[in-house]
Amino acid sequence: MHYLKSVLLFIVTIITFIFDTCVIIFIRKSSQPHDVAIIRLDNIGDFILWLDAAKEFRNLYPDKKITLIANQAWSSLATFFPYWDEVRPVNLKKFIRNPIYRLQTLIQVRLQGFDFAIQPAYSRVFRLGDSLIHASGAVHRIGSVGDLSNMKEWQKRISDRWYSKLIPATTTPLMELQRNAEFMRGLGLRKFTASIPVLPKLLDLPSMITIDQPYFVIFPAALWAGRIWPVERFGKVLSKITKSNNGIAVLCGGHQEQDLCERVMHASGKGALNLAGKTSLPELVEVIRGAKFLLGNETSAVHIATAVGTPSVCILGGGHYGRFMPYVLELDNQVAPITVSHWMDCFGCNWLCDQPHENGKAVPCILQITVDQVLKAIETMCAKAT
Repeated sequence: MHYLKSVLLFIVTIITFIFDTCVIIFIRKSSQPHDVAIIRLDNIGDFILWLDAAKEFRNLYPDKKITLIANQAWSSLATFFPYWDEVRPVNLKKFIRNPIYRLQTLIQVRLQGFDFAIQPAYSRVFRLGDSLIHASGAVHRIGSVGDLSNMKEWQKRISDRWYSKLIPATTTPLMELQRNAEFMRGLGLRKFTASIPVLPKLLDLPSMITIDQPYFVIFPAALWAGRIWPVERFGKVLSKITKSNNGIAVLCGGHQEQDLCERVMHASGKGALNLAGKTSLPELVEVIRGAKFLLGNETSAVHIATAVGTPSVCILGGGHYGRFMPYVLELDNQVAPITVSHWMDCFGCNWLCDQPHENGKAVPCILQITVDQVLKAIETMCAKAT
């Protein structure tokens, strides 16, 4: 099975390479490149953590038009920031699976005629950001030397050649805020240091999702089922917190998490407000801003909470332990999330869990985290917040 997957990956990579190269050969780029493209296609949480570094691109390129080529999942949020002149969303699923959409996207990027094309992500992806760097034809194509989290070594050897400059990165593990600062120093901001991002108020919530009484947020979803703490445990926490007069529970997530949130509410035996799928991303930011605190798995909601100043507790597994959580920075006017973990020797597995676990269920490092541990962390968080 592993051999077949490797062969399939090789075939797909070669097809992608040939397809993308045809665009480069037959589509002529601008003869007078001037603009700057920043290519950032990773997830919502990555975008939030990057905002502290992103604000510096105006200082680096004050006289150029800056276009952010963004993951469509968070592009609506990116439009609120003055760090770029244009946000161009990319639907990642269509870009991978739909040849016509991929062709259109690659051609648009190539015809723009960028002088600089910059991909700040440390863990590059061959068929996404690297392909867009390749297609851009920019005079200066800059990225991180990166790692092998999202690609094979032979893929990296190919795509490394598509860059005119690869910024060195220490092999010592770094929290993502520090990694972003390392990249900015490599771009020329020698004195840049990492800080926790700050999300200013974006909008007023519409009346249908305005909450007029104290509330806390539970965000029970995650990108991968193995990272999701069991529903019944979220339910027990919801029940106990509600009894202790911490306000009403508000369950948040995307459209696909509506049922998950309903199951949490049912497991609690308590009333709650299910906003899953009922808010845009900017609206979700403001819902989290208004909460007394947030409880969630390791996902974007915890990073949003930190950026808006809402105390939070993160149920943290070992797949990326130390990279995105726990935070290594805590400023006087901001409080980092409190994390709850069950340490195992296999931490740092990149979520390639080799421990016995039921398919589609939480992996052992998540499953071993108890309700009492989480309740104690919430108690500690609330004490710090007063």
